Amino acid sequence: MKFVLAALNAKYVHSNLAVYDIEAYTRVNWHKKYGNDESLLLSIKEYTINHNLDLIMQSLYKENATLIAFSCYIWNISEVLIIAKELKKVSPSLLIWLGGPEVSYNSKELLLDNKFIDGIIVGEGEATFFDLVSKYTGNDIELSDIPGITYRNLCGEVLCNQPRALLSMDEIPFIYDDLDSFENKILYYETSRGCPFSCSYCLSSIDKSVRFRNLSLVKKELSFFLDSKVKQVKFIDRTFNCDRQRARQIWQYLCDNDNGITNFHFEISADLIEQEDLDIFKRMRPGLIQLEIGLQTTNTRSIQEIRRIMDIDKLKSNMLAINEMGNIHQHLDLIAGLPYEDYNSFVESFNAAYAMKPNQLQLGFLKVLKGSYMEEQVKEYGLIYRDEQPYEVLATKWISYEEILVLKNIEEMVEVYYNSDQFQHTVAYMEGFFDTPFELYKNLADFYEKKTVKGIGYKREARYELLREFFKEHVGDDLLIFDSLLIFDYYLRENAKNRPSWSGCEPIDKNVYNDFFKNGGNDELSLVKEGYDSKVASRCMHIEPIAGKASFWIDGNNRESTCYVVFDYEKRNPLSRDAGYTIISHL
Repeated sequence: MKFVLAALNAKYVHSNLAVYDIEAYTRVNWHKKYGNDESLLLSIKEYTINHNLDLIMQSLYKENATLIAFSCYIWNISEVLIIAKELKKVSPSLLIWLGGPEVSYNSKELLLDNKFIDGIIVGEGEATFFDLVSKYTGNDIELSDIPGITYRNLCGEVLCNQPRALLSMDEIPFIYDDLDSFENKILYYETSRGCPFSCSYCLSSIDKSVRFRNLSLVKKELSFFLDSKVKQVKFIDRTFNCDRQRARQIWQYLCDNDNGITNFHFEISADLIEQEDLDIFKRMRPGLIQLEIGLQTTNTRSIQEIRRIMDIDKLKSNMLAINEMGNIHQHLDLIAGLPYEDYNSFVESFNAAYAMKPNQLQLGFLKVLKGSYMEEQVKEYGLIYRDEQPYEVLATKWISYEEILVLKNIEEMVEVYYNSDQFQHTVAYMEGFFDTPFELYKNLADFYEKKTVKGIGYKREARYELLREFFKEHVGDDLLIFDSLLIFDYYLRENAKNRPSWSGCEPIDKNVYNDFFKNGGNDELSLVKEGYDSKVASRCMHIEPIAGKASFWIDGNNRESTCYVVFDYEKRNPLSRDAGYTIISHL
């Protein structure tokens, strides 16, 4: 008897924590109950939704499994159903089970509509899958005795068993003892399940209970990550700091035991942050942690309607305080399409979010998830949304599809010109020519609509040229400061081989350029003090002239005449990956 846990991830760098948890739990408990775990033939097969589906089907077929259990999410359910249906045709005796959030709230309907599915694990899968393995290996248990499943009996009837009691977090084995399987993958880590809040669009709101992994166990496992010097660990706790004191202890532990390499990602409620947390954050290495923060909207009526509890003023104050520290990346989420949020209201939410100065501003669109309270209110809110995943809203009583399309275009502009962090100084300068940030991105989106072809992936250089053309069209032909900032942003990210034709100032004479490095710099910048000899410096540095007045938008100093930026690509900002730089008045 052979069992396979199958996962179709969204990207190659992702791993599916659920199937690894289930596999580890099954092995540990098999050994406890039946002794010899060598007799347990259980494996994990991971793919991505970008893989050829025929090749995935062939791979799974060749496993010659007794049972394949697919991990189902909003991003892979269509592919899973296609593969499972075809597998059943060529292997009629193969048992096909599904599990995961995408199939837990309509399990009976799924079984009735898809005759090739033998059963569905409803809710958490660790203990339930272990019982299934026990049943199909001939041990003394029947499907009717297994809580947390919906299944088809021998007569073809679809039956729903009672829910399974929730598992203690401490019973879930740590899966990362061997890191070889996760090379070049993001490591996901879970210290709690559930959420105390009741946001109507979120499945976590259905179960109000929160379970935590023992703190001493968490610290031991964090120590493993730190000792192993992994690149990144992403906590998947729904609201990591819902228990403020516990979150603080973990942040303090990471601060005290920092290895100088590992980054830890948290999803938090920023309004729950207190001064003690800020004091810990101040002492952290740049890049030790990053924070994902859900704002969603600033419309108080919408906040009330989606059952969200949030102190917006406190959230903003904390975000600005963290931003001032300069050592923590902050990602802020907005959702378009919420109840009682019309187009003008969303504009206000956007401008308010922008003023909080996140490193990334994610403009998302409401998804009507199966089993959520939002799904129950579809008629009340006039929600029109896609029938297929990701069940994204197309229109509501308050916002039209045409307005949603406008926001879609603005989302693209924010991704390209704000979230990429490749135009930060230029965009900051441009903001002064528009009444609001939203107006800037709206005009930019309209410009793209006229000048570009949708669906084409424009190269980096083209994005700069398009932004320059937009500025000329909307502001005017006085491009001296603009071009200087644009070339500064251009070289801030990488030492480009070819200097763009639109560079603001005349290029530096080649002999003067080379002499600067041969002489070890000048009285304003000593390359020796920077730790370089002339040959090394010329390879890892670049010098670019800019208009003196443009420097105000870079370091706050307003210089009258042409100055020079010396970029150092060996000394990058750990958050933005921008090159280090020094502005000097002469070469």
